[in-house]
Amino acid sequence: MKRGIRDAVVALIVVFGVGSVAMLLAHASPIDGFAALFSGALGNGNEIAETLVQTTALLFPALGVAFAFRAGLFNIGAEGQLIVGGLTAGVLGTVLPLPGPLLILAMLAGAALAGAFWGGIAGFLRARFGANEVIATLMLNVVAVLFATYLTNGPLKQPGATSGETPRLPNDAWLPTIVPDTRLTIGIIIAIALAFGLRWMFARTAFGFELRAAGEAPEAARRAGIDLSRTALIAMACSGAIAALGGATIVMGVLHRFNTALSPGYGFIAIAVALVGNLDPLFIILAAFAFGILQSGAIGMQAGAGVPRDVVSIIEGLAILVLAGGRVIATRRNT
Repeated sequence: MKRGIRDAVVALIVVFGVGSVAMLLAHASPIDGFAALFSGALGNGNEIAETLVQTTALLFPALGVAFAFRAGLFNIGAEGQLIVGGLTAGVLGTVLPLPGPLLILAMLAGAALAGAFWGGIAGFLRARFGANEVIATLMLNVVAVLFATYLTNGPLKQPGATSGETPRLPNDAWLPTIVPDTRLTIGIIIAIALAFGLRWMFARTAFGFELRAAGEAPEAARRAGIDLSRTALIAMACSGAIAALGGATIVMGVLHRFNTALSPGYGFIAIAVALVGNLDPLFIILAAFAFGILQSGAIGMQAGAGVPRDVVSIIEGLAILVLAGGRVIATRRNT
């Protein structure tokens, strides 16, 4: 709890401090900039709905990153896992002859399995050869992007499309919206339910205890009979599956097709979201909403105060560096 509060305070200092400096360098008023940001994200019902769309896109990969972190693994591959999940959902939605509800479930399940496979590659390399999961997942990000780009500009390309994308999904494959005339779908309900389920699993099950033991005291866990290789493999596979669901919900609820530009870096921003939430799924919901405000309000900030939206990217990038660096230092001190 104390670490979560500390990380949240650090994140706020980074956001407002660095954001203010960046705005001043861009010859804009920080007060006007932040006012425009919050107005653009929370000014009316449609803007709140769009902020929740961004929250959903961040919540899935952040929960996946937190799952790996619990086992002491640094999953940098949520971006690639998200892309693989979105691609899988986009393909399944156009080829499976199933009625609406079954088609939606099949697409979500297929995306999760694809993400589990993609994350499991890094987990296998870590378990079998002791490979560094940071390097493995970073490389897999590149492979995922190149693989998706090849397919959507080649055999899976929508005829007549100017960019790499799959054919449009049938209406039966769309996630139902929960606010009319917005892009907010039941994806956010699925994400929140998953967060509560993970919180229960982490706190109440033997596997949750094994994850925590493997992450916090690996040597003691090994002596207690916990198979650290098996735990690493399962943790990375589950992490990939959860992140991939984020890509699937973007494809099924927002774009209604897979596009190689579906993510502006959600998988990387999710690292900061998970760390701000102190790896606790319920706090991660709040952190995802806060970062969703940044993502959604960036356009309003640019239009209303003349602040380049790249300022938000600077803030998020520095938040990742500060929080990830702090956790690495804390982990080394404890070991």
